[in-house]
Amino acid sequence: MKQIQYIFIFVVLILAASCSDSFLETDPVNRSTEDKFYQTDAQMFAALIAAYDPLQWGGMPASFVPFGEIRSDNMKTGGGGEGDQPDMQAIESFTNNSVNEASDKIWSKNYTGIYRTNLVINSPYESEVTAVYKAEAQFLRAWYHFDLLRTYGPCPVVTETIFAEDHKFVREDRATVNALIISDLKEAIEKLEDKHGDANVGRATIASAQALLGKVLIYKADWDNDNAQTFDEAATYLRKVVDNDNYSLVTDYSELFAPKAENNSESIFEIQRTTKGGKSNWSNVDQTTEGNFWAQFSGPRGYPGNEFIDGGWGFLLPQNELMDAFLPDDVDRKAAVSWTYDDLVTDYNEGRPEEEHVIWQIDQYNQVDFVGYAQRKYSLWKEYDYVGGLALNRPGSERVIRLADVYLMLAECKLRGTADVGTAKDLINEVRKNHVYKGADVYDGVDELLTKYPERFNSVLDVLWYERRVELAGEGDRWYDLVRSGRAPSVMGAIYPGVDWSKHIYIPIGLTEQGNSGNSLTEYPSEPLPH
Repeated sequence: MKQIQYIFIFVVLILAASCSDSFLETDPVNRSTEDKFYQTDAQMFAALIAAYDPLQWGGMPASFVPFGEIRSDNMKTGGGGEGDQPDMQAIESFTNNSVNEASDKIWSKNYTGIYRTNLVINSPYESEVTAVYKAEAQFLRAWYHFDLLRTYGPCPVVTETIFAEDHKFVREDRATVNALIISDLKEAIEKLEDKHGDANVGRATIASAQALLGKVLIYKADWDNDNAQTFDEAATYLRKVVDNDNYSLVTDYSELFAPKAENNSESIFEIQRTTKGGKSNWSNVDQTTEGNFWAQFSGPRGYPGNEFIDGGWGFLLPQNELMDAFLPDDVDRKAAVSWTYDDLVTDYNEGRPEEEHVIWQIDQYNQVDFVGYAQRKYSLWKEYDYVGGLALNRPGSERVIRLADVYLMLAECKLRGTADVGTAKDLINEVRKNHVYKGADVYDGVDELLTKYPERFNSVLDVLWYERRVELAGEGDRWYDLVRSGRAPSVMGAIYPGVDWSKHIYIPIGLTEQGNSGNSLTEYPSEPLPH
């Protein structure tokens, strides 16, 4: 984190043809000195798009979806063996240390993003349209800091672009980091757009900021001894999203991650990806690939592909702990999270001539991690137009926050803030009605689950935790939910006994970055862990 003298400007190519194409598609990078930039609306827009760009960075180690799944009891790393992607294997088993790709890349992408947002926010250039751009940059700065906070614990707050050579970066306390995130989001809400046109789908909106603020406040409440008042504050913002007519729950859960389902009616904020980025070489792949590179890692290994999907490299493998958690009525959500042998071979081959049959060579997998399932939500769908190398231009915008998540967060606030159990049940029931029962008038809601499964559910909160797990399985929330609610040591300790939870709730700041700071940045935070 040294003084930076030049900025990189990514010139955006706006596409109006399809919502599935990323508004972050870019032409080659141009270099510009800082004192000659930020002087027109167009330059400010280019700088804003540059601030969005690091959301896509990091590949498999630094993307929040695979990280949040393999760190939890939902999935394991997989691949071709225990030595395949060892840094990810270490993240999964809590044996990671400060020399790890994930530690380096999560840090780098977020602080690069923060630097670029600060260039926009701190620019003296003002106009009506740039007020919106600066609000979007504040949203992004909040997200980048939030991702750092929940991953590393208390971290440096950075709001400037240039620092004195002798400046020391240190971990701030949690309250200071939260204050910046919350302030940025509240200010952004006042200036963001309610909705963007098709050419700009993926840019932050009022609802994006309200939903993220609600999530941030829930984490804050959890970290502050289950502060009921903070849960209530979160509920005010989440309610606005639930009541927003721009969004609606789908009645067919399989549609949420179907081909070309990005930016659907449940999408509050997504990290945009494109299959038309055109990249074909592997240089600097983690920072210049606009396709979903980690999805290539996660396709079924040893599979030749079929009419609908391609095979991949066999990472991010659902485990029995997840698949056995689904209740008998939860057919659609269970099917959506994983491919099975029947899906890819038995059922697919049925009725087809023998010469069209496919074989899944499952012996190519890491046999410790493979239990018969391949992740499905981010599949290597063929139903896209590809430009460039196939592995580098995969589909699948990451669903950072979607509407069902907001419903369940609001239900949680109604249970853990000022009690309103009836409203909490209604919100959970609405998700179940649509995503489990396809909108049917008759369905098993919270009360029915409490009656039918007393050995599993002792309270409405138990049902809520179940719903969050199965609704969002494969989307990266599980680990962070376990951490913020204080359940990580008990849940993950049963799978990995002997873990030092005074350390491994967070990942360490990388050794290189510690050294670059003159060791003012400590490996782990000294602030006591929440709960």
